[in-house]
Amino acid sequence: MTLIELVVVMAIVAILGLFMAPAIGEWVDNFRIKQAARDIASTLQLAKMQTISTRTQHSVTFTPGTGSVPGTYQLTPGGSWTQVPKGVTIAAGITISFNPDGTSPVNGTITINNTKGKQYQVTVSATGRIQIQD
Repeated sequence: MTLIELVVVMAIVAILGLFMAPAIGEWVDNFRIKQAARDIASTLQLAKMQTISTRTQHSVTFTPGTGSVPGTYQLTPGGSWTQVPKGVTIAAGITISFNPDGTSPVNGTITINNTKGKQYQVTVSATGRIQIQD
């Protein structure tokens, strides 16, 4: 291999990197919101399982983001506040609770958005079913 060949290969790799950078940024944003939706669904599932096992009502409280602070949510009783990832916001405040038989007293939807306009909804039906919808 000559030095010229090496420089040409490095230039090609650099050009490809420039074209891939915006796509990688968008992929990271989409990954963050999808992971936030999964984390929320997991926390809701944990609240449901703890309610069933202890026979005492557990709930998850969601607070929307304000200004530069993204939204947060908390499993009660006993959970600490969890903040959604950077660039993801919770659209509205809501509390989802579960009955000892695993059902929920009300249907509820948690909507999260990212800065690119992507939206996910985590829904809890009255039967206690938890779903993620994009």
